[in-house]
Amino acid sequence: MKQKRLMFFAAAVLLLVCSLVFRMRPDDFSKSAAWRASKDCPRYSLEITFYPDDKRIDGRQSVTVKNTKKVELSELYFHLYPNAFKTPDAAPFPKSEMQLAYPDGFSPGYINIKKVEAASGNLQYEAKDTLLKVVPEKPLKPGQSLKLTMEFDEIIPPSCGRFGYGKNTYNIANWYPILAVYDDNGWNKDPYYAVGDPFYSDAGLYEVKIKAPSEYTIAASGYVADKKQDGSFSIWTFKTGLVRDFAWVASSRFKTASNEVGGVKITSFYLKEDAEYGEKALNYAARAIKFFSDFFGPYPYREYAVASSDFYIGGMEYPNLVMIGRQFYNGGDMLEYVVVHETAHQWWYGLVGNNEVKEPWLDEALAEFSTVLYYEKVYGRKSGQRIYEDFILNPYIFYEQTHSHSLGPVLRPLSEFNGWGEYDAIVYSRGAIMLKQLESIIGEDKFREAMRFYFKQNIYKNATTADFIKAVNKATGADWTDYIYSKMLKSQEPLQKAA
Repeated sequence: MKQKRLMFFAAAVLLLVCSLVFRMRPDDFSKSAAWRASKDCPRYSLEITFYPDDKRIDGRQSVTVKNTKKVELSELYFHLYPNAFKTPDAAPFPKSEMQLAYPDGFSPGYINIKKVEAASGNLQYEAKDTLLKVVPEKPLKPGQSLKLTMEFDEIIPPSCGRFGYGKNTYNIANWYPILAVYDDNGWNKDPYYAVGDPFYSDAGLYEVKIKAPSEYTIAASGYVADKKQDGSFSIWTFKTGLVRDFAWVASSRFKTASNEVGGVKITSFYLKEDAEYGEKALNYAARAIKFFSDFFGPYPYREYAVASSDFYIGGMEYPNLVMIGRQFYNGGDMLEYVVVHETAHQWWYGLVGNNEVKEPWLDEALAEFSTVLYYEKVYGRKSGQRIYEDFILNPYIFYEQTHSHSLGPVLRPLSEFNGWGEYDAIVYSRGAIMLKQLESIIGEDKFREAMRFYFKQNIYKNATTADFIKAVNKATGADWTDYIYSKMLKSQEPLQKAA
């Protein structure tokens, strides 16, 4: 009797802790899925100091890794993405865009690993290019956990990309040692490609303390759990639910506006002179969060941030945070389109992950298609059709007609794309066109049912193309495997013939 009471008490405490850790809305499905995933996920704790005058970060990271595989792990791998910014030749930008990426000229950025240790003492490690190999004192057996502590410093490059700074903002993304994914193919050790979003990670829990000069405002993944003064610095403490990355944007010029929709606090970070469009970005994000929550499944986090950034590429998604290039804060359709697309990524990439190196279509095409859905449902079918034709269909047809050679299939890895133009045309546009055609074949209701099933079955996991097809088959009661692979994903026929 006593033992059962203790077990009941322990379970109650665990559930209470989970509810505090995840800070999720009262949705039973999301909570139970998060509880299951949290048992084995990586847990990160970072304490860093941000020195904007020196373009430098000093940091210490602890990460607990659990071996969830059936084999012993004699080595652990972490991505060191900042090292891609060391040299002009390695910089993850097309050569034709280096002037846009580095408007004031190239200067290196990198991360320097100073120490890796466990409870037993210092560990052997090797940092080479964008990979860190750590050798545990003993191989990590299935079910075992290991807590590692790393000390590092890094230099921020003058890059208007994911990792770097411009005149107004510091974009600090893909910036810390993040555990590589170990799957059926072993450790995924892909480089930082110049095309696409070359990232693949498992969902984890984060607590990040950022010590920054007090004049700086920070937009970040997660939520602000604490903020206190330390002389001329502020110490921000961010905590997250289950997310697959942690990013932040800092500026001494940020203004903010907030709103709440469905229990989610949404904040727009913008520059003072862009206040009108900062408010619009807030409204677009709130509308998108509500629509996608209703259409696909609830957004389980309590905060979401949209940050105007010195980001020449356009927009970029991270958990609970998206970077939106400041160039869009000037009127026209593009601000809403980019905000909505990046918000869709909170579902496709964020909540439902995928290998963006091997199967980039799976999040980008879904996000692009979801953007069209938003316009159709919020503004009406005619507006949705106009957006679909102006932003997706017609640009793709033009691209196809101006390239005599085969553009290749939708389903292929980043290494097989010749550049951003081809990647954008195939992965974003043709991928979205393919999904639009599939919706017209199986019907809107069945397609929505498939998307909701896909979301529910794969939340906090990394999904594959096979998982997507499984959801379509489940919703329709038919087997679409051969059709989707042969007629859509692997087809190299021109669009008119493929249709």
